[in-house]
Amino acid sequence: MSHLTPLESAVMDAMVWQMGDGVPDLAAQAASSSPGLRRNTGAGLYSRIVVDADRIAANPDATGLFGTVHVVVGDLPDPIGFQIELRQGRLMALHGQSYGQDTRAIDFSSTPFGEVFTVDARGQSVLYRPARRAPDPVAPRPKPAVRPTTQAQTPTKLPVAAAKPADPAPTPDAAPGIGEILASASNPTASRAGRLALVYLGAYALAVVFVLFAELVLHLGWVFAAIVAGWALRYIHGSKGRAKMADLADHLDRNGAFEALKPN
Repeated sequence: MSHLTPLESAVMDAMVWQMGDGVPDLAAQAASSSPGLRRNTGAGLYSRIVVDADRIAANPDATGLFGTVHVVVGDLPDPIGFQIELRQGRLMALHGQSYGQDTRAIDFSSTPFGEVFTVDARGQSVLYRPARRAPDPVAPRPKPAVRPTTQAQTPTKLPVAAAKPADPAPTPDAAPGIGEILASASNPTASRAGRLALVYLGAYALAVVFVLFAELVLHLGWVFAAIVAGWALRYIHGSKGRAKMADLADHLDRNGAFEALKPN
């Protein structure tokens, strides 16, 4: 059915599936046919299908419109109903009825479409999903013969290595208190805690300088500046802030920032 449009081909597949018993040669007729006149009627479509006039039909008594296939086409809110026209069992045309919807702006040769439905004898819509041929059954492989044993064999248990306890996750250094800062004043660079205390001391000093600068130079008011400084100090005492302060202390130590503070 390569000469049919995608929409026409999908509709004809559903027609063959629905009417295979009444018109058993419908698929063969559609496959051997030629394209004819196609027309957008404004309320659907008409597609002429040219079949060899000398072809002997499998059901010569079938004359009229047959089939109940529906497809949602383009942006139309309701589906279009399709029927095939047969004359003495020979396929003549495909008719599409939009049930009053305006189709003049639709190009049926390329417009997208949705699911394809058929209608059963009770008037219920049935989604067209062609059945797939089930694969041939695979013969089971013969099982290898098992030699009888005189003594039951017990499975050998392999030794299981004891699980190694996981190392505890590293935690950020605790922020030093005032007591630690004063205790490390004599030799602050002797330990990592002392260097961290100096970094915190510098942060406190910067907070005081910021408050004075905001009040005297920027005239922002000391209350606003104190709130900002307090928020910053609160952050460096949190878990993320302590980690960043510890990294800063290590970075300054690697770059020799504390060398001048070491006692001679």
